[in-house]
Amino acid sequence: MTDKFTGYHTVEHMLISGLFDSVGLYIKPSEAQLRLAKEWLLLIGLWEFKDTLFSDLTLGQQRLVMTTRAMVKHPLLLILDEPTAGLDDASAGLVVALVNKIAAESETAILFVSHRKEPGLHPNFVFELKMSKTGSTGHVWDDSPQ
Repeated sequence: MTDKFTGYHTVEHMLISGLFDSVGLYIKPSEAQLRLAKEWLLLIGLWEFKDTLFSDLTLGQQRLVMTTRAMVKHPLLLILDEPTAGLDDASAGLVVALVNKIAAESETAILFVSHRKEPGLHPNFVFELKMSKTGSTGHVWDDSPQ
């Protein structure tokens, strides 16, 4: 999804555009929308980048913004497909920490798809697919803290 945002969009406008499901923001944001963006940017530690172009952020920062953008409307389900792929350990850790916070403090169900066990991720359940001669088979286990 990050590749679709190649224009000149500020970080603040990127977040607000999530309210409209648009690639970029094409209307002047309201005061309420600007306040909401500020709250989210403070949460992820990127408030000082609000006027920075999205394309000028690091890949890790872009993933944080995109994950936050997906959460701005408080969806019932958030599907994250390989959100840490290609990130260094520090950036991946920031994305995982945000996902853990969203899971703990919202009603959103999260489906986190990964080819590896993500360090620091605290899932309630893990569904693992393994290859077999007849196709993939799956196994679910409870991974919640005891």
